[in-house]
Amino acid sequence: MKPTRHPAPRARRRLPRPLGALIAFGASLIMVFATATAAQAHVVYQSDEVWANTDSTKCLYTYAEVSHGGRGGYAKSYALASSGIPLSESCILVWNRNPGDLKTAWQYFYWDGSQWGVCRQLMGTQNPDGTWSGYANTTKTSRMELAYDFGVVPPCGGGYYATKAGGNVYYGGTWYGGNVPIWSGQHFIEP
Repeated sequence: MKPTRHPAPRARRRLPRPLGALIAFGASLIMVFATATAAQAHVVYQSDEVWANTDSTKCLYTYAEVSHGGRGGYAKSYALASSGIPLSESCILVWNRNPGDLKTAWQYFYWDGSQWGVCRQLMGTQNPDGTWSGYANTTKTSRMELAYDFGVVPPCGGGYYATKAGGNVYYGGTWYGGNVPIWSGQHFIEP
């Protein structure tokens, strides 16, 4: 007589692997979307090379960022001095600059419904020719960063904000990069 095989009790049955994995994945997505907040999901930034010498062994990158910060907004800029290997055309190595030879500054813009206007800025002091001094490094470094968290209330009310950043590097007796601002992109900050 052949032994009869009894099915496992219902409590011990398992879903087929592909179906179980699909249900677990769906549940994890629901948890991510149900628990995510706007502050976790929104940092808008842009970065680009704004200057390089003729053989690309010395470069300057500028970064601009806007985000929620403490929920009232956050602006950040940095200038990053890099060096590269001759003929490689890639500036990926650290290029430390002496104190005062690397600068950054930013303007925090607000959209009023018809145009962008400056809401706040960290630009340094204005020179007689209308240019701004920026904020310079005080120690030997390859990166100068300038950031500000506006706290819990947006400085110009709720709406769209963006950061325009500039970076400068002093090299061979001349300042480079300041005439190429970087725009972060826009971001909505709740009132």
